[in-house]
Order: sequence, then C-alpha cells, then structure tokens
Amino acid sequence: VQEEEKNMCAACGVLSGTPDWMDRAGNPEGIGGKKDETRRGERQKLIKMVNILLGPGKAKISDFGEKLILKGPTGKTKIVDSLGHVWVEADKIGLRPVDPLDEAFLELIESSKT
Repeated sequence: VQEEEKNMCAACGVLSGTPDWMDRAGNPEGIGGKKDETRRGERQKLIKMVNILLGPGKAKISDFGEKLILKGPTGKTKIVDSLGHVWVEADKIGLRPVDPLDEAFLELIESSKT
C-alpha cells in the first residue's frame, strides 16, 4: 500500500520542503500567479511584501539562494529556511512582533507609506 504524501503550508508550522500553496511559479496547485512569472521574480515580490510587514519592527529579509537572510535593527542576522521561519525569528530580533491582525500594527504600516 502506497502512502499518500500530505503537505502543509508554512503558516501551520509544518514544513515539508516541497512547494506549498504560496509558491505560484511552476506550481500548478499554487494560488494566482502569471503564466510567465519566474520563481525568482515571484520570490522578489514576496520579499518586498514581507519587508513591508517587517518594517514596524525595523527588520528586513533578503534573498540568499534557497534561504532567506533576516536582519534586525541591531545588526543581528539569522539565516532562515522559509517564510514560516521568518515570522518566528523576526519576533525575536525585531523591535516589535509582526501581527498583521493588530490595528496599531496596520496603522504603522499604513503611515510608513506616506
């Protein structure tokens, strides 16, 4: 009997190492996306969006091959495996936790746009 492979997204904290629902380029089961979008292009867009969320805590991520580099406001740096790990580590090294459901947090993001 062949066992069925099950994947969970990073938001659940269980990482399988295979593409998850957020990976659109080259993933027929991914959400949205454009036919001609490359994995690298998609990754750069994702990094830009994540950096907006990390902004209030003065942390920032950058691309590092298959991994991400997370840098805090004091210069402390962590290499993380995936987006799911970014949130955990950003809460440790940023000036404030990342909470996209907190109204005050959302107001900080909105005010940083102007």
